[in-house]
Amino acid sequence: MNENVNENQQIPQNEETTENQQTTENQQLETSEQTGRIVIITGDKGGVGKSTFARGLLHLYINKQLKYLAYDSDHRNAQLYRHYDSAQPGVKLLDIFTRGGADDLLIDLEKELPPLVLVDLPAQSGLFFENFEKDLGVFDAVKGLGYRVTMVSVLSRVKDSVNILRILHKYCGDRVDYVVVKNLFHGEADKFERYDSSDTRTKLLDAGAVEIKMPDLFFKPYDYIDENNLTFSEVLEDKQANIVIKSRVSAWLKEFEQSVLNANELLGIKENAVITDQAA
Repeated sequence: MNENVNENQQIPQNEETTENQQTTENQQLETSEQTGRIVIITGDKGGVGKSTFARGLLHLYINKQLKYLAYDSDHRNAQLYRHYDSAQPGVKLLDIFTRGGADDLLIDLEKELPPLVLVDLPAQSGLFFENFEKDLGVFDAVKGLGYRVTMVSVLSRVKDSVNILRILHKYCGDRVDYVVVKNLFHGEADKFERYDSSDTRTKLLDAGAVEIKMPDLFFKPYDYIDENNLTFSEVLEDKQANIVIKSRVSAWLKEFEQSVLNANELLGIKENAVITDQAA
């Protein structure tokens, strides 16, 4: 048998392979046409580290002089708003629990068309978010405005983390991108056995999800920041904070940024952004 194939001879392709390639090409084209990024932070129970991640991410947006809008919908414990309400621009409160309460989000997007939007959801708010999304058709609406959505799920080691992530993926499907954050406050990265061995992880990775780690910030500087309602940049300039607090926060910010940059595109961070303070 002649094993050589004439260069003009066409090799037949499997129909399923061709369809998969076409789907991938369509998704890539669709993503390339969407110039904005909406980053939505989710988690299971309170204390998982969701708002800490949101605050760290917003610090990077500000530090890199990125144009953004930010919203805190956790009215019971509005950490993002409490620490960054005086930022330029500040954080707005968003009510996803009351019908019509979050309409301003789409109104703001249509009016201002910022390239980057950050939304911090309350813990275990999946059902309310689904109702909000269905009521307004959020995914279709923001797609029409030129945005691609990233759902960020901050994990602890408990079973609920995997269950909520599974429900999130089942609802959102391929309409969004995914970033999974292992919060090392809850243990080393290899201790997240429930997630690592789950079918949910396999499905997410197959869908292009990116996994990153959030470093553990020692409790003393964390408590100091929390007690004084400071941003991460403010604590570095605070005259009452001692050198150990400042050093730990600075080191944490550097480690946080290095980890987050592994998902820079999905989190809306430009690689060539200008760094403006000593912590980045």
